[in-house]
Amino acid sequence: MAVVTARFYSLWRSHLGTDSATLQADDIDDALTQLEERFGPLLREKLEAGGIQLDGNIKDHSLILLNGIALRNLKSTRVKEGDVLHIFPPAIGG
Repeated sequence: MAVVTARFYSLWRSHLGTDSATLQADDIDDALTQLEERFGPLLREKLEAGGIQLDGNIKDHSLILLNGIALRNLKSTRVKEGDVLHIFPPAIGG
C-alpha cells in the first residue's frame, strides 16, 4: 500500500473543514472508497443544510486529478507512494 494525500479545494475544503487527508491505498478506487467512507456523510450533511441534494458519491460530483492528470486520462489506476489526489467541487456558472 502507498501513502497518498488527498487535497480538497474550494467548497469541499470549506464543508469538510480540512484541506487534506492522508490515505493508504493500492489504487485510485481504494483511495476514493476511503474518502467516501470518511467524508461522504459530512459532505452530504453540509450540502443538504444549504439546500443542495447530493446523490451518489463524492467522486460522482467532483473533478479529481492524480498528480495533475484528470482520472479519465490515466492509463493506470495504481497509486504510488507520495501521489496526490486533487479533489475539486464541480464548476458551475456561466
